[in-house]
Amino acid sequence: MNIIKLKMNDSTHYDALYDLMVEYIAETDSHQNIKTPRKIIPNITKSMIDKIDENRLLQIVYVEDEPIAFCYVKIDRIGDKGYIRPNWGYIMEFFVKKTHRRKGIGKKLVKQCEKFFEEKGVKNIWLTADAVTGIPFWLACNFIETGEFSLENNQQIMSKKL
Repeated sequence: MNIIKLKMNDSTHYDALYDLMVEYIAETDSHQNIKTPRKIIPNITKSMIDKIDENRLLQIVYVEDEPIAFCYVKIDRIGDKGYIRPNWGYIMEFFVKKTHRRKGIGKKLVKQCEKFFEEKGVKNIWLTADAVTGIPFWLACNFIETGEFSLENNQQIMSKKL
């Protein structure tokens, strides 16, 4: 297993991230009974790479030469768009292919995210969790259910103190 940290405006891993995004969006769409237009996935993928800065981390996990997981996290700052919790770590996107789940890969990736946040002085993390696959995983990673739901995606908000 090899975890690659992507760099701003570096399209080296774009195709791998794009393929993972297609699978990730298809899965989460099926859980919410929605259909994200496939034509916007390239823009979403490029935007993720283009926005990397000192407050964001985008990583892809490879097993041999196969991309099998990714995570995209940031530190919320005043002035960010959407619902934010200033100075909290936010796990925006997180995905492990079905064929590689329940092997500890996701938990290792979460630890990488937590390390990034700790190095930046973040004390709390939050995320919105997919009800089908997300909530059980995040509970196993010691996140708690807050009882709140995101107005942006109608998913449950979960949090964790570092």
